[in-house]
Amino acid sequence: MAKFITLDDVLGKDAAELTAAQEGEFMTVKLGLVPYTAIDHAEYKQAKKDCVKRVPDGTGAMVPEVDDDKLMLRIIQAAVAKDKRSTFTFLDKTLREKLGLTTGDEVTAALLKPGEILNFAVAVQGLSGFGNRSQIENEKAVKNS
Repeated sequence: MAKFITLDDVLGKDAAELTAAQEGEFMTVKLGLVPYTAIDHAEYKQAKKDCVKRVPDGTGAMVPEVDDDKLMLRIIQAAVAKDKRSTFTFLDKTLREKLGLTTGDEVTAALLKPGEILNFAVAVQGLSGFGNRSQIENEKAVKNS
């Protein structure tokens, strides 16, 4: 018979251990090793909200649609900005100015190869608790774009 977790089991664990975010690293061609931290539900929800646009559905109504390419960029940006091991962030104003770009999305796209964007976003999602389903959906989104 399966033994399920109990409240006592959870209460017996260290609070810092229960709330600690996992960290990872992603190797890129142009930047080298970029550290990142798993994102939480609120950060993912905000990234997704930022990527929703309203499009016509063919009947005169407008329906929400998620821009998957933009979502991948935002997930990477959130995870890299969250990491405390480095001061690097794709959202830095000085970096945007140096590259002559105006948005974090443009900076991220300029500094990462298209395949790196997909793989980096999948790595962040994996560390953040999204399983193979998210990886498959992202791979399909990239193939269909």
